[in-house]
Amino acid sequence: MKMTRIFSIVALILTTLSFAQKSKIDYSMYPKAKSGYEQKVITLKTLPNEDNYSVELFVGKKTLVDTCNNFFLAGTFEEKTVDGWGYNFYQFESNGNVAGSLMGCMNNKSIEKVVHAKSLQTRYNSKLPIVVYVPKGYVLEYRIWKADEKLTTVK
Repeated sequence: MKMTRIFSIVALILTTLSFAQKSKIDYSMYPKAKSGYEQKVITLKTLPNEDNYSVELFVGKKTLVDTCNNFFLAGTFEEKTVDGWGYNFYQFESNGNVAGSLMGCMNNKSIEKVVHAKSLQTRYNSKLPIVVYVPKGYVLEYRIWKADEKLTTVK
């Protein structure tokens, strides 16, 4: 009885230490954000069959637009690697220009909304964070995609 109690206490301590170590993630190997940029970090939860998932990254900028046209932000993602580690990260570059369709708006009403650049699709990997550097004042958003687990054979 006494031995079982000691074993339970030791197991509880080891489990607690294990969770504490997993929750503390070290990002120091990633470069500091350059002037005018922010480092954004996405941590993903562990999922079964992570190969069936992907992550779509969106960078956007709040701007005043009309309600009848479609708008997009000029900008591109560049994938880079942390020297000596092999970890990937993304740098988003933009001059801040927003373009859109040129339909005539009857009500000519303007609203403030986030206008996004072309998105980037990347693999789902809960073991590593997704690190993205974006200009200050821009937002980073993401969407998780899940593939159908059934494969279709082409005949």
